[in-house]
Amino acid sequence: MSNTLTYKIHVRLVDLDINKHVNNSVYFTYMEEARTQLLYEQYHYCESKGIAFVVAETSCKYKRSITYGDTVLVEMVITDIKSVSFNVFYTLKNEQGKIYAEGTTRIACLDEKNLRPVRIPQEIIDSIK
Repeated sequence: MSNTLTYKIHVRLVDLDINKHVNNSVYFTYMEEARTQLLYEQYHYCESKGIAFVVAETSCKYKRSITYGDTVLVEMVITDIKSVSFNVFYTLKNEQGKIYAEGTTRIACLDEKNLRPVRIPQEIIDSIK
């Protein structure tokens, strides 16, 4: 997918750790929040078909600290679409373009009844391309 979607996050005091910068685990929360917005309609479609999106793998490379008062732009691109999974690639940056972090989440489709991987419905593939 060459289309990029950007989601804006305002840093909250609760996001900070003892060192007064955003805790490393919160970067994953930012990615999750943005991904949920990106895939909102697809979640509901899959739910109606008895299919769930599950996180199969996730990673984050930290480049610079995020501090209180920063605005984080989470840019997302869907890549590597396979029969039962796809990747969401994230770039977390500030409004001037300096990169805070880059991350990836592998999302798999799971049959909720049998708890087994299932093919991504063609309607979903078409909508995320």
